[in-house]
Amino acid sequence: MNAIWGKGLQKEMNIHLLFQYDMTPQKGDVLKIAASNLYRFTVGTQLVGYGPARAAHGYSRVDVYDLTPWAGNEVQLTVEVYSANVGTYYTVDELPFFGAEIYRDGKCIAEAADFAACRMNGRVQKVQRYSFQRSFVESYRVTGAAFPKVETEAVSMNRLLPRYVSYPTLLPVAGQPVESGAVAADPTAEPRRDREYTDVDRVLIKGFLPSELEEDIAKEAAMLTFYPGQDIGGEALSGGQYRLYDFSRTVTGFFSFTAQVSEKTTLYILFDEVRQKEDRQPVNPFRARWCNVVKYKLVPGKYTLQNFEAYSARYAALVITEGAAKVEDFSMVRYENPDVKPLPDCGDEALNTIVEAAANSFAQNAVDILTDCPSRERAGWLCDSYFSGRAEHFFTGSNKVEKSFLENYALYTTQPGMAPGMLPMCYPADHPNGTYIPNWSMWYILELQRYVERTGDLEMKALSEQKVLNLLAFFEKYENEYGLLENLEGWVFIEWSKCNDPAYVAGINFPSNMLWAAALEAAAKLYGWSHLTEKAQKMRQRILALSYNGEFFEDNMVRDEKGEAVKTGHTTETCQYYAFYFGVATPESHPTLWQTLCSQFGPGRDREKVYPTVFPSNAIVGNYLRLELLLAQGEYAQVLQECKAFFLEMAALTGTLWEHSRLTASLNHGFASIAAMYIHQCLGK
Repeated sequence: MNAIWGKGLQKEMNIHLLFQYDMTPQKGDVLKIAASNLYRFTVGTQLVGYGPARAAHGYSRVDVYDLTPWAGNEVQLTVEVYSANVGTYYTVDELPFFGAEIYRDGKCIAEAADFAACRMNGRVQKVQRYSFQRSFVESYRVTGAAFPKVETEAVSMNRLLPRYVSYPTLLPVAGQPVESGAVAADPTAEPRRDREYTDVDRVLIKGFLPSELEEDIAKEAAMLTFYPGQDIGGEALSGGQYRLYDFSRTVTGFFSFTAQVSEKTTLYILFDEVRQKEDRQPVNPFRARWCNVVKYKLVPGKYTLQNFEAYSARYAALVITEGAAKVEDFSMVRYENPDVKPLPDCGDEALNTIVEAAANSFAQNAVDILTDCPSRERAGWLCDSYFSGRAEHFFTGSNKVEKSFLENYALYTTQPGMAPGMLPMCYPADHPNGTYIPNWSMWYILELQRYVERTGDLEMKALSEQKVLNLLAFFEKYENEYGLLENLEGWVFIEWSKCNDPAYVAGINFPSNMLWAAALEAAAKLYGWSHLTEKAQKMRQRILALSYNGEFFEDNMVRDEKGEAVKTGHTTETCQYYAFYFGVATPESHPTLWQTLCSQFGPGRDREKVYPTVFPSNAIVGNYLRLELLLAQGEYAQVLQECKAFFLEMAALTGTLWEHSRLTASLNHGFASIAAMYIHQCLGK
């Protein structure tokens, strides 16, 4: 396969090209596509595909489409290819290309160079980033004129890999109008500014400088003031009006609608996963440090519009600040994993609601790799994947997505700024500032061992061995006289709670060491390195001797002025779960502590009255480790009760499960989907 790109355009940021080929397919014809960063494939006006499935730096996965459904009809194949050319947690910073081949009877009859190329100059190029973790917001100036043709040139391309995962669901979900009203711009409103806007420096977070922006989308959206209650009949909207739509649950995909425009019109889509009473807008597009805004400037005409990048929303406000348009068929085209199987009825409405929300969360976070959230980041995070990989097997009966995820890590080569031997905290992604989470590479070993045990994938085992060896060598330099890790560098991360405070992770951090002991044992099981089993046991014995104070396990020790390691008294709920989950303690060895955890702790604990000096856990990972520990001890009734208490409100509000137990972050997180597995294990389904 050969590749092309627009001549002289390969280093442009935020560029969108369109490649077209006219043909009359015959039965059995296939189109192969490889592209970077993202592409959308249509036949005529029909959306057929979106991709590619992501791969490591220097690699791309090939998608294959059967053209038989259009056999005998003259059609136009259109592949839109988008290149960000900036580092993100979603797509990697690499030069763009478009590769394609059409096969008939086993012979290539056309390739990329045979496609005509245009530049989609209607997409405004110099705009701000959508978030720190993703590339650019979308703003379009639609004139109805043909896109200018561009000359192409042959360019180098990545090494090609197969696609393992199923092709995504691309079906519409109609939005239901729930509110309408008036809108006006307040020029005195404070412009919204966050790090994706202010921290652009061309190196650590590439993008356009504020002085370069053609449009300031966040500022424009922040100026809007809404006055709900005005009844707007029909489908027409005029300047100064808005209509709010509800998709009934959080959906991930692409906004789609038709617009009959009668005069020059400016239209915004503002969206979010939730509505909050304190918001002065129908939805807050800036709630979780993103810019949930898509903008269109339209001249008179009739258009079928669909934005290019995938977003998550339950609510979306269509806002017209000038002009007039009749808007019909406002919907989201779902971009989801299609392999989720129907599950047995739980016999309990609340549990069914949670399981359905878990399935929704999984489907939206497992399209091509296992992701944390399908909104702010769309990133493949380690640790999260330890949970969502098992959820994939529960929901689908296979681990095709986890295979892609782990293969990407196995093919990773050290990127500029990253510590040699360490793995990225999320990948495929760019980390030019060198940030890494040492703990996440420990979870990687645990996940890899479980994956190979579950699937028997010996090729992945062999492909990943050097990465595990590199990690063993990396952590050796942090071992102290106790055989424990001390003063780990990078972003030492236990979970989003008090146990992650700098004072708690300093020195000899016991949760990190508990996890590392389990990772050593997993590596021993995976590769037959028996000496690591002995090393892990010695670590556990030393942790028990140093961390346990007779009532609880303390989080860390630090050095005093004499260089002696001394306890800090720092104690967290999550540290206790780490001790039991990773084999430092058992219900038999520490029955009093175990009973205390079972009866006195958990998400429902009164944090002010019950053990106030033992700081509570958060969702990932403390509360999940708790549920798994209770499951392992057969405490099924308690697990079901705690699942209802923790997950039901989330599920009812958004139809998905959240990153935290509050509304300040993503409300659709992949790891949380494992809750359905916990519930069905309790029910014996």
